[in-house]
Amino acid sequence: MKILLGGIPLGCDNIGDEAIIACVVKMLKESIPGVELTVATADPATAANLGVNVVPVFGFLDIGFHGFADEVRRHDAYVWCGATGLSDYPHVGLGLLEIAQKAGVPTFVWGVGMDDELNPVFFKVAGKRRFLLRCFGLVGWYERHLRARLARRIARVLPRCRGVWLRDPQSAAMLASMGFPNAGIAADTAILLTGRAVAPRPPQPTLGLCISTQRQVVDLDGVRRMIAAVQASGARILGIPMNIKTDRALLEKLGVACIPGTTPEAVVEAAAECDVVLSSRLHLLILAANAGTPGLGIARGSKLANWLSNFNQTVVGSVYDCDWDKVTEKVLAMLKGWGEPSRRAASDWPTVRAAAYERLTNRLEKARSEFIARLTS
Repeated sequence: MKILLGGIPLGCDNIGDEAIIACVVKMLKESIPGVELTVATADPATAANLGVNVVPVFGFLDIGFHGFADEVRRHDAYVWCGATGLSDYPHVGLGLLEIAQKAGVPTFVWGVGMDDELNPVFFKVAGKRRFLLRCFGLVGWYERHLRARLARRIARVLPRCRGVWLRDPQSAAMLASMGFPNAGIAADTAILLTGRAVAPRPPQPTLGLCISTQRQVVDLDGVRRMIAAVQASGARILGIPMNIKTDRALLEKLGVACIPGTTPEAVVEAAAECDVVLSSRLHLLILAANAGTPGLGIARGSKLANWLSNFNQTVVGSVYDCDWDKVTEKVLAMLKGWGEPSRRAASDWPTVRAAAYERLTNRLEKARSEFIARLTS
């Protein structure tokens, strides 16, 4: 059986996306003996790293959809997998599904998320158009029109798929509000990723930090105050950039030394060294939890809150509105004495995490069984 995987901008320096595809590939290889997988990516090294075939990252960069129809016809199924594509770049994912469906290839959606905030690049009016529409009081009407057009396309394309599974109940509810109420619920496939055993924790408390350049934190001065306070307390700050170029550049600009590794496994191993991570990137929180490390989230939409709700937690602020002095207090409280056995024993984090991962893995396994059964039928 030949399966084409795509729909997200793979090979574009985002470690979270690479974690997703690595886990999806592993899951399919273990579930379907002899399966031949092809991944649409901008990184040719993916072929050797994951043991797959590679094709261009259709729909992204300057490639567009040209050649996708011919490529998808060479496969038995097309799977749009992972990330928050239903709200971040739905025109790409839905466009690829439409082309595959017209080519007569069975289509599936696996583990995709949907934020409560549609990508403002595509669904908020800006520039001259906003100025003109504002003159006539039509900004709100036009943005509702864009949203309604997406809902019509969702209602047209997704019912033609052989199966649709989203990564969390909140995404499924959001998709239902847009016209497709029949999505199954899985979990983010990246929960399956683990790293190698790591050396004992450093002797000083350690905060893992990622501040994303995507919908960047407005109050960077607040971040700087937090960094200074943590360092003044004697704790170490370890930069864990989830975009290996842009996030790294920002963290280094903030004076934070970053890990040298650029793979999902390197992130898990770095997170295992930390006592807590603070991130505005979802997949650092996921990979840290995989390593057993608690996380604090700075929201940019609902996806971080959705993940943290598994642990009865919520975000500590958003990229637009965050009290960094309160965040600093929370970080310092979590770092203080965290390495002491008595402090760890008193924490409910291990119990909460174990219960959450049992629920998530059970949900993922149930969805995986349904997904594989429909794929192989």
